[in-house]
Amino acid sequence: MSVETETTEENLSPIEAIYTGECQSLSGQSSLTYAIGRHPEDQTLHLRIVANTGGGMFCDEWASGSAIDALVQSSAVLISRSMCELHAGRSINTGGFVLSILKHLGLVRVNAENSRHHEMVPGTTFEQVALEAMGQSASGDKRKTLKLKKGEV
Repeated sequence: MSVETETTEENLSPIEAIYTGECQSLSGQSSLTYAIGRHPEDQTLHLRIVANTGGGMFCDEWASGSAIDALVQSSAVLISRSMCELHAGRSINTGGFVLSILKHLGLVRVNAENSRHHEMVPGTTFEQVALEAMGQSASGDKRKTLKLKKGEV
């Protein structure tokens, strides 16, 4: 079984995938694979959908972290359709899939008053949550804190 995607000329993209992750779709009916990429010249982070186990179409183009932040910060209420602005004119599924990934990463959360609405997690940016997913801090510090058991030095 092959998954159909709306593809552009990916070979022309200078963005390099630096991390791949998986999460459930908002409906929980499929698993999504996504990639976080870095532009080699300006070092900006980007997001794209790589695969969907549900077989539905989606746009596999990169969305810039700055565009994601601008969209998320400008809307008090986020729904699947809100995310379609990142890939205008592409598969309608893409918006819901992007929202699922952003929820998984911790950039957005379900609105306490309406489970169909999402909102930005205050004080977060795409770069912060992407770096956390990759095990790094936003400052580039790659050290991890070790938790020692009682009695260990």
